[in-house]
Formats: sequence, structure tokens, C-alpha cells
Amino acid sequence: MFNLNYASFSNAYRRYAEMDKGSLFNILGWADKGGSSGYVRNGAVLTSLALLSNGVPLRGGLRIDAGSLMGGKVFNGANRLAEWLSMRHETPEILSLDKGLAEVAYQLFGRRGIVAFIQGSGPHGGFIGLLDGRNASALCCAAELKHPLEARFWPLP
Repeated sequence: MFNLNYASFSNAYRRYAEMDKGSLFNILGWADKGGSSGYVRNGAVLTSLALLSNGVPLRGGLRIDAGSLMGGKVFNGANRLAEWLSMRHETPEILSLDKGLAEVAYQLFGRRGIVAFIQGSGPHGGFIGLLDGRNASALCCAAELKHPLEARFWPLP
């Protein structure tokens, strides 16, 4: 288990999320890998970068080839990162999807942390991102396109 706090995690997440794909790939040493299988700019990569920036030793499948995080490894699949977090950080709160994603958004509103929507399509599926207390509806709308089977939430103090 490792120590995370919302302020430092969200600062790192937002720093990477504000970059367009080209800028992000340049600082990671991936400029020549755009379009290559697995090299994407998604919630799993952004969450991985925020975790690495906070000293969390990830062992994802994509190696960072440049910059301050050089040598680190990020996940490119939300399902796989969520499973890793569940096993190595803490047990997440599981939110039922029985009443739909609108109910999940209601349960998440005002809370802060990491939220993952698990999809049944294998390790590279799903959706994961930063929950900032105000974006629960937006995250649930984005996750709806993935037809999630389960929602997991890790609160950050």
C-alpha cells in the first residue's frame, strides 16, 4: 500500500491532461511511436503518470523513454490499472450499476479520488480518471460509451 493525497495526485494528473497528444508523447520520448499499437493518450496513461509522479512504482506495459519519469512504466488499459490498484493500493469501494450511471454519478458527487469503470472486454478496456468532486456526471457519461460492468472508487484524502 502507498500514500496518496488528492492535492499532489490531482496536480500531476491535470498537468499531463492539459497536454495535447503530441506534447505528451514528446516529453515521454514517444514522438516516434504515435499510431503504434498501445501508445495512446487515455485515462489509464494519465492516471499512471500521476501515480508515477507521486512515487508509486508502477509496472505497466509501456516504458517511458524520456523526461523526469524516464524508465517508469505506465498502463494503457483502465481495467488492468484498476486491477493493479485493487491489489497494491487498497480495496476500492464498489459502486453498483444496477440503477444506472446516473445513480453512480449521484453517489460520487462531491467526492475526490480515482474512479474506474470496468468493462468486460479484457485488460485494455474500461475507463479510469480523476474524480474532482464536480465532474462525476461527466465521467459517468464518458464511461457509458464503454458499457461498464462495475464502478470502483478509491477516495484520496
